[in-house]
Amino acid sequence: MQTQYVISDPIPLLDNLSFRIFLPSHFVLEEVKWIKNMITDDELLPGVKEFLIDAREKGHKIALGSASKNARLILERLDLVRFFDAIVDGNLVAKAKPDPEVFVMGAEMLGKKPAECIVFEDSDAGIEAAHAGNMKAVGIGTASYLAEADICLKNLKENSIDDIIRRLWF
Repeated sequence: MQTQYVISDPIPLLDNLSFRIFLPSHFVLEEVKWIKNMITDDELLPGVKEFLIDAREKGHKIALGSASKNARLILERLDLVRFFDAIVDGNLVAKAKPDPEVFVMGAEMLGKKPAECIVFEDSDAGIEAAHAGNMKAVGIGTASYLAEADICLKNLKENSIDDIIRRLWF
């Protein structure tokens, strides 16, 4: 069985801007300018680009699931959009994590059953959403914070897609 992947928030950049509700309405335009002018490869988690290249070379489909309405813009700015077969963002979903809507839609867009997908996530709400959607969850970050993940990794730098599949299913 070739497993397909829904990758969530491998670049946790703007989802922490919860304070934006207190800012003037022009902030969204300023946020877009910031994305276009300031985001660089330095913002990526270690190993993300290499991991995406490896997964693509091995024929795995990849979707991004993010609550950010700027997910596509971020991927374009970082020259990562080419790695994704589907992008599900805040423009397409109505429910926030821990609801699994963003991940289930990603699986559907890839033409895969949720049980065939792995979610890579850096938040406990995202891990909960993955499990609620009947998907495996790989936590990226601190194991104590992401205790409900099926496995937890500090980053993607020293982990191949093949190693992760083996750890999850075999």
